[in-house]
This record gives sequence, C-alpha cells and structure tokens, in this order.
Amino acid sequence: MLLNRSNLAALFKSVHAGFQSGAAQAPPVDLGFCTTPMPSTGFANIYPWLETVPGFREWVGDRVFQDLKGQLYEVANRKFELSLGIPQDNIDDDTYGVFAGMLPMLAAGWPVQLYELLVEVFTNRVKAWDGKNLFATDHVYGTNTIANLVTDALSTTTFEAAFTAAAAWKFSNGKPCRTQFTHLLYGQKLEGTVFDLVTNDYVVATKATGGTADYVGGAVKNPNFKKVVPVQVPDFVGDYDDYWCLLDCSKPIKPAVLQTRKTPQVLMSQDLERIAEQGEVKIMGDGRAAAAPTFFHLAYGGVL
Repeated sequence: MLLNRSNLAALFKSVHAGFQSGAAQAPPVDLGFCTTPMPSTGFANIYPWLETVPGFREWVGDRVFQDLKGQLYEVANRKFELSLGIPQDNIDDDTYGVFAGMLPMLAAGWPVQLYELLVEVFTNRVKAWDGKNLFATDHVYGTNTIANLVTDALSTTTFEAAFTAAAAWKFSNGKPCRTQFTHLLYGQKLEGTVFDLVTNDYVVATKATGGTADYVGGAVKNPNFKKVVPVQVPDFVGDYDDYWCLLDCSKPIKPAVLQTRKTPQVLMSQDLERIAEQGEVKIMGDGRAAAAPTFFHLAYGGVL
C-alpha cells in the first residue's frame, strides 16, 4: 500500500476502531460492586473522609451543629502509557492489518489496568488516609479502634470471627458502624474452602478437621449458606494466594474509590516526512488514574 495522506487516514480509521473496541472490553473481574467511581480534574483528588459519620437526633430546642472531624486524604493520579510502532515496510507490503488487529488486545489493557489498581487496594498495598494500609489492627476512629486485619487462614472460625469483630466497631461519636459484609474476595486456591463455607447448603466437617462429630451429608444445615456473595479474583495468586477479604458494599460509599483523570485516546503519526525519516508509524495512548481505600469499617482482610 502506497503511504500517502489518503491511505494514512484510512489506516488511522482502522487503528481508531480497533483501539475503541479493545478499550471497551471487560476486565478479568468487574469490581464495580465494591468501588465508588470518582472523576478527577487535576494532579490528585483530595478526599475529606469524615472520622465521624453523623446521624439524626431528635430535634428538641435549638439545632445542635456537629463539629465534623476529617482527614484530608490526597490520592495522586498515576500515569500509564501504550506505544506501538508499525514498520513502514509492513505498510508498504500491505500487511499493516496484522498490526491493527493487535490493537483491541493492547487497548484492552486499560480496563485491566484499572482492575489491577483495585487489586492493589484489596491485597493491602495502598496507604489509606491514616497512613496505614486498608487492613490493619490499629485504625482509629476517635477513641475507638478498628482492627480489620487477621493473619489466619480462611475458615469457618475466622469467617464468623470477622462478623463478631465488626459488630463491635464504633465511630468516634460512639455510634455503631453497623457493618454488613456482603461480598467475599478470594483466589483460586481457596475455591474449595469458600464453597464449603458459603455455597454448600450443608456443613462439611469431621472430627479430624475440628468438628465435634462426623457429619454425614445432609445432616447439618450450613448457617453461613449464602451469607455473602463469593467473588473469585484471579490475581489472588502467588504471594497473595491465601489472601481473603470481606467487604461491605451496601453503603453509598464503597470500600474502594477509583478515580480517573484521563481515559486513553489513540494517537497516530500523521507527518509523512517524519514517518519516512523514522521508518515507522507510531501509535500511542496514555491514561491517568488511581485507586485507594475509603472507610476501614467497610472491609476485613486475611493477610497471610
């Protein structure tokens, strides 16, 4: 194909279509259920996460204005890029279609990148507004402590202990957090454990595994059956294969925030002389985004 302005425009049209198609692909797991999306218009977002979440009071006499305590939490956007060069010889030989066909796969890296930012939060690698990771034993709400971290494997005991611990959590004004865990994130290694824990209608236990008796199939109903929605996260592998976390996604603010400053748009070389000089057509895209934890009482994690 002769490289001229007309053919260059046709190439860009093909490239743009492929890029848009890839960018619209779904991530490995849609974590939108546990994420509050936030637009971003600058270098970073500042979140005034309130230490006290006030409630209504009976109106007797004058209004009582509560002095809200807050933490100004700055989350800086991170920059990501995608660059590809198509050799001019391949265009001249009319084989650029092979390269254009790769673009949907490459552009699909953007929704995957956003997903990976959230995975970093839920594998305890992102600092929260108190300078600690999402899961810690000493988050503070006023004079109250939120201990939402354990280092024990997922089991019936640790699962039920999470609900017991969360029931005692309080905001700094003394009101209960009323945490209601709705989802359980886990990796492939824990698939069998999670099935027995919340998917199997019946208890699975023997004396050898800590039961008080050998339960014959169908003898004892599982009290945790469908207590939460299990969500397998393929990135909970390797160093994170034993990680698990419970999330309360029932509140207006979700356990994680995902801010997007710039969604990638494809750019392509348009200068024929520059293309001839470099011997390739350059295709580029870049985006800016970040993810971070929100409130500690919305999550409880096993970090092993």
